[in-house]
Amino acid sequence: MIDVGDYRVHLTDRGDGDPTIVLIHGAGDSSYSWIHVQNELSKFSRVISYDRAGMGSSDSGSKPNPENTIKELNDLLQSTDTKGPYILVGHSLGGLIARLYALKYPEQVSGIVFLDSTHEFLKDDVKFKQGFGFIGFMLKVLRFLSPFGIPRFIGNVFDFLPMYGNEQKYYKQQISSDEYKQWKGTVYRILAGKTAGDEFNGAWAHIDEAAKQLDNSKRKPQFGDIPIAVINNPGYGDDWTKMQMELATRSTNHKHMTSNRKGHSLQMPRPEYVIEMIQHVIKQVQESNGRTLADCYEDSSNWHKVDSDTKLIHKHVHS
Repeated sequence: MIDVGDYRVHLTDRGDGDPTIVLIHGAGDSSYSWIHVQNELSKFSRVISYDRAGMGSSDSGSKPNPENTIKELNDLLQSTDTKGPYILVGHSLGGLIARLYALKYPEQVSGIVFLDSTHEFLKDDVKFKQGFGFIGFMLKVLRFLSPFGIPRFIGNVFDFLPMYGNEQKYYKQQISSDEYKQWKGTVYRILAGKTAGDEFNGAWAHIDEAAKQLDNSKRKPQFGDIPIAVINNPGYGDDWTKMQMELATRSTNHKHMTSNRKGHSLQMPRPEYVIEMIQHVIKQVQESNGRTLADCYEDSSNWHKVDSDTKLIHKHVHS
């Protein structure tokens, strides 16, 4: 438990080796969803995962808005003996947090891996807003039912957890029975609390801030030539895949992959893809001697105008 001011954040720090990998979970989730991937990554690198305020095993804390989530991550990293630059791995909302952190602290980031990262192009998407509204409603219902033990009863009897769908069956095969029990217990605690709903509501502020950063950026591509890897879930359709492809082009040094298994929490249905992409970025970072995003910005020769394909993707998504 790391003191970050007014509250404590739960952190898991495993393995040795540079660069340090930082895992950032999605909205309504926790670091316990990274158990298998963190176990594997720690065999060849130092890897940190953490629970944002009010999630997982962390204390309740500040409201989940962009200013607070970025400050929390920076305070956490500054409170440990970890030294950047880091490779950030962000899932869903965690992907937004990763790139907002990178833009604020470019000297601390040398590579990014995005897993089904929430995209700025969704800012005005009606279906996406409806989907988030439904999730928010479902979380309220589950929170109301939690004191009666109903979510836990469903999870224990039918081995089904809301929010995870078929990802759960894959995860059960990857971790020990004790770890699986620990993960499920964490999910029940999250469902019984209010922070998960606050995180989903706060996602809009993160999207707005990321869109503002993208629109106002004078640097093209946005992330220079630091290595970026993107993996997306095939279950969200072609438009979602195109958004993820656009996200990859934010660096001239990028790699994109679409999973062949459905599931938003990609570290569960395809952990080997996640590990492969992280290893790819590690290799790129090591070959560049830890070149950071700040280094890229200093070399203006690496800036390029957004290509026509990116513009077409944006136009197609909104049409």
